[in-house]
Amino acid sequence: MKKIFVMVLSLLPLASFAQKKEDIKVKLSGFVSAEAIFDTRKTVNAREGEVLLYPAAKDYDINGEDLNDRSELFMTSIHSRLNVGVTGFNAFGAKGSATIQGDFVGTSNDKSGLFRLRHAFVKLDWGKDELLVGKYWHPMFVTSCFPKVQHWGGGIPFNVLGRAPQFRYTRKFDKGYALIAALSELDFKSPGPDGANVKYIQQASIPELSAQVKYDFAKGFTLGATAGVKFLKPMIENPLGAKTDEMLSSLQMNAWMTVKSDKVVWNLHTIYGQNMYNFVMLGGYGVKNVKANGDYEYTNITTQSIWSDVYTTTGNVRYGLFAGYTKNLGASDDLATDENGFVGLYSRGSNIDYVYQFGPRVEWYSGKFMIGTQALYTAAAYGTTQVNGKVADSSEVGSARFMVHLKYSF
Repeated sequence: MKKIFVMVLSLLPLASFAQKKEDIKVKLSGFVSAEAIFDTRKTVNAREGEVLLYPAAKDYDINGEDLNDRSELFMTSIHSRLNVGVTGFNAFGAKGSATIQGDFVGTSNDKSGLFRLRHAFVKLDWGKDELLVGKYWHPMFVTSCFPKVQHWGGGIPFNVLGRAPQFRYTRKFDKGYALIAALSELDFKSPGPDGANVKYIQQASIPELSAQVKYDFAKGFTLGATAGVKFLKPMIENPLGAKTDEMLSSLQMNAWMTVKSDKVVWNLHTIYGQNMYNFVMLGGYGVKNVKANGDYEYTNITTQSIWSDVYTTTGNVRYGLFAGYTKNLGASDDLATDENGFVGLYSRGSNIDYVYQFGPRVEWYSGKFMIGTQALYTAAAYGTTQVNGKVADSSEVGSARFMVHLKYSF
């Protein structure tokens, strides 16, 4: 009996080891891309032309010639991407996974070509409940419903673009899910007196809050919506040198529809939001009042957009058609002015009334190699910014983009 007891004790470490053993798998994936882009007019863009916003406004020289009425050519491979995925571990009774992903787009134009962290997160999945912690897509960017345009940028400024550090909890249902998230900012920053900077949300000391629901009403038919609020403290010291605690809160929301068949997908998406600058859309905020003690009070500039993207999903040759429209709806309150103009206006495209874009694309596939072509026409209506934040006396400026995109995925 004593010998049997000793044998059992000797086997306990092995049993413990067997319980803890995990089948860890590490997968390297990504793609190598090469692109050539030709614009018929100078555009407002970033990252070697990859990020297209809208045509540049007219800018006249001493002879009355428009300096921006000229073509541009870009050739780049900075969109190439590396992804490291880890699966097979367990934690707190959940299946775990982790992802680190980067590309060479950089975090600013002067860092274009340098390796940049896109995603870095850990996910714990209990089946119906899921926790994601780290840098990942902002909930306003819907991964199941975004424009599949060829150029990098995901359809901005008509759709949002943004990744953010976050804590995200998702509850899964038979035909959908609901999620809540607390977020901050990193490389997609809000604007302010010192330019785009993460310090404004850090100084507020309140995380951005977001919630989302998605439901599959029928096979191939999905509806979803997102709503959120973010808080900024643009200053800790007012222009008179005194401490200030004035803050700004901004709301944003979206709604989308996806219709799928065996061969075609149609995504329709609308967005309404205040201070959408950090999502690379039109808008921001401004000063509405200067108090007697020198403190600034702020007001949001509201933006609305709608876009549609339809594309085929099967065969060696695939087609797509994108169209988008975004509108500056103005400020919630009149903007403060002085002898120099607006006291403080921190907004993208504050002199643009609306922007629209449309164009087709074609993709040819051979295994994991793709050749894509795309043509886009984009127009922006420039005018004069009013005290209500709206734009008057606008006129359109247009530009056409033609591009070729080659990509090998691994």
